[in-house]
Amino acid sequence: MRIVSLLPSATEIVCTLGAGSELVGRSAECDYPELVRALPVVMRAKVLDAAHASHEIDARVRATRGAGEGLYSLDLALLQQLRPDVVLTQDLCAVCSVTDAEVQRACESVGVSPRIASFSPQRLSDVWDSVGGIGDAIGRRAAGTLLTEALRSFELRYRRRAIRNTARPRVAIVEWLDPPILAGLWTPDLVAAAGGASIGPAPGGRAQTTSWSALALQKPDLLVLSPCSFSVRRTLQELGTPSLAGALDALAPGLGCWIADEAFFSRPGPRLAKGIELVGSLLDASPSAPPTDLQRWIPEEVLA
Repeated sequence: MRIVSLLPSATEIVCTLGAGSELVGRSAECDYPELVRALPVVMRAKVLDAAHASHEIDARVRATRGAGEGLYSLDLALLQQLRPDVVLTQDLCAVCSVTDAEVQRACESVGVSPRIASFSPQRLSDVWDSVGGIGDAIGRRAAGTLLTEALRSFELRYRRRAIRNTARPRVAIVEWLDPPILAGLWTPDLVAAAGGASIGPAPGGRAQTTSWSALALQKPDLLVLSPCSFSVRRTLQELGTPSLAGALDALAPGLGCWIADEAFFSRPGPRLAKGIELVGSLLDASPSAPPTDLQRWIPEEVLA
């Protein structure tokens, strides 16, 4: 089977299910596991501004979407050359990828007719369901079922553990820095599974734009900064601005402010289980993740 994945999370799932060798194309943001980086890039952002400040990226995205324009482009000639049997995409967030309708039009325009499998999970249970759905789409139903069951069991074990703790620390997961955006969709479920009470959107709800002063009034016990598409190092660089550093210092949550890789919160795939584990360890004041996954915010350690 020839598979093109336009979603980083779907790419991870395909590889976890043992079908990585069947991938023939990817999006530019599909970077895990390492082996997929050698694949041809079928989809990429029209504007490469990852090095810009958060507020500049946000302004550009809002202006582009406000004008009714897309943020990504598909390489039609490459799509025609690869002739995939399956294309994995989504229809949830036009800021994250092309939509399934865009993929359908692109395939029709170059005369290819793959199965277009679209996944748009909103709750954590939907994420686990999508693992099985991708398994079905790529002919790995048994492996997909086993992985889905393993992820559900992991979540259930954590939830049972969390029930024993009557205190529910207030947790804010921030998926963008300027303006600060509180993560929604599956993230409140993830926080609840870890034993916390999520500040921000209701489970399954869209992400919520706020301000640092408004967030301070919410008095979070734990703050996790995990900007979408940012590594820990990239987030630390962003925090070098005096305004952001001052805002974080003013919050001073009792369980600390931590910076985590976006893969454990923003990507709806198997590594959300690691996100549950990370939040759980922080609530227990016993973080066990390596520095590349998780780092405490200490102003004097901001990278130049």
